[in-house]
Amino acid sequence: MKKSLTTLSVSCALLIGGASVAMAGSHITPQEKKLIAGAKSEGSVTLINPLLSDRTSKRLQKAFREYYGLGDDFKYNNLRKGTGATVSQVRQEIKAGKFTVDAILVSAPGFFSAAAKRGAFLKLDSGQWKHSAGVAKKAGQYTDYPYAVVPLAYAFQPVWNTACPGMSNFTINSYAGATVAAVKGKTISSDITKSFTYTNTVIALGEAGAVDFKSFWKKLKATDPIIEFRTEPKMQMVISCQRPFDMWNLAGRVYQNVKKKPDLKGKIKIGSFKEGIVLLGNQIAVLKGGKHPNAAKLLVEFLLSKAGMDVVVEGEALYTFREGYKAPAAAQPYLLDLSKEKLIGMKDWVGAQKKFKATRAEWTKNFR
Repeated sequence: MKKSLTTLSVSCALLIGGASVAMAGSHITPQEKKLIAGAKSEGSVTLINPLLSDRTSKRLQKAFREYYGLGDDFKYNNLRKGTGATVSQVRQEIKAGKFTVDAILVSAPGFFSAAAKRGAFLKLDSGQWKHSAGVAKKAGQYTDYPYAVVPLAYAFQPVWNTACPGMSNFTINSYAGATVAAVKGKTISSDITKSFTYTNTVIALGEAGAVDFKSFWKKLKATDPIIEFRTEPKMQMVISCQRPFDMWNLAGRVYQNVKKKPDLKGKIKIGSFKEGIVLLGNQIAVLKGGKHPNAAKLLVEFLLSKAGMDVVVEGEALYTFREGYKAPAAAQPYLLDLSKEKLIGMKDWVGAQKKFKATRAEWTKNFR
């Protein structure tokens, strides 16, 4: 683990701002060249995912067109839902054999494993995956090439607004700090019943013996929290002081809001937990039966390329697994130095899904 963290701390960098996209034709692999004509003919591609904001999707469309010379008429469609809803929709489409989406990007190893066994995904012939495969493996991420690869990841971190009443001196570095008297009436309980990633975070921390959630949920309930599952609404609660502390949000959401309102800089704080951080890789696969298979495969290649990562990481402040991917100095406020963090993995990412029902039931006992 120590050895992998050293590699990961270099490779999992965040890039904020100023990303330039290569012109069409440069650094394009033979595999990508084979897909371009088909993608142009198909004219569009739809990606369902829980992550990419409107700003990022607009920039992604522009960069994708330019990088491969797809033309101004080519359309990238970004369908964003929660992790559970993303998986649920694609499951239904696979069962029905009728598809409105072409590719799925989400952190749900159990789903990807089951769907691959059912023959639901097209095989990828990737020229870009080799640049991320090694680091992803060392980081203990779930992949199933040639059916599913993992281009990026995120981790849930505590965020709070020091400009809100009673929060000016607040700080946190442990789960015990999330239930202190000072935050009573100021907290949010993330609804794990609607999220694969919240549930996997609970399971991973529990398996590692880092947090006793059976006891923790009772203590969190005593803080009289609001229940919410999407990171964007939770961030707005933090900003408005409705609920100035959220123990599980994304550094990228802080970055996006500071970019919109620079006066928030320095007020919204981002922390980490000494018990450990669970790095949640997001897998991507192309659906067999989708209407735009060439465009979907090409999109996977773009998201694995440096140019594609630059667009997504600049927009969302996410981690990547591409070997040697580096961040500028401007990224530091939103970047965890992973060599200094205790990273918690999962013994069995696929098998963890069998624990979802019991894990969520324990949360539901406290938060109905």
